[in-house]
Amino acid sequence: MTFLDLTPGERSPERIAQLTALWERSVRATHHFLDEAAIQAIAPEVPQALREVPALTVALDEEGTPLGFLGVAGHSLEMLFLDPDHLGQGLGTQLFRRAMGQHYIAQITVNEQNQRALDFYLRRSYKVHHRTPTDQQGRPYPLLYLTLSCY
Repeated sequence: MTFLDLTPGERSPERIAQLTALWERSVRATHHFLDEAAIQAIAPEVPQALREVPALTVALDEEGTPLGFLGVAGHSLEMLFLDPDHLGQGLGTQLFRRAMGQHYIAQITVNEQNQRALDFYLRRSYKVHHRTPTDQQGRPYPLLYLTLSCY
């Protein structure tokens, strides 16, 4: 496994297309609260988000195929998506630890209905700071804002 840290200028259209396809496979496997219309409505926003997130780390297999990616802006985790065939195998943990070491992730936003992701972050000492009834675009998908717990 190889990890690439890509600046915005290093993200080719081909790489953005690969990651967008990975995003869709991941969402279909994990975001069961989204229907087909919702996925199709959100999908056009993904390439722009991938181009603009300041720090993007991509996990690649031996052939160079993306298996997962993680994006960070400042100290906020903006995105973490894995190929469905690699869920529960430690890849998310590897990406997260790498990002934490580089950026100190203090805040995470997660869909309230994505229990698997929420549990992943709660196990890493994050706690719910607040909730909004809609996502950032006003769609009816509640968001939870998590902050790192201090001991």
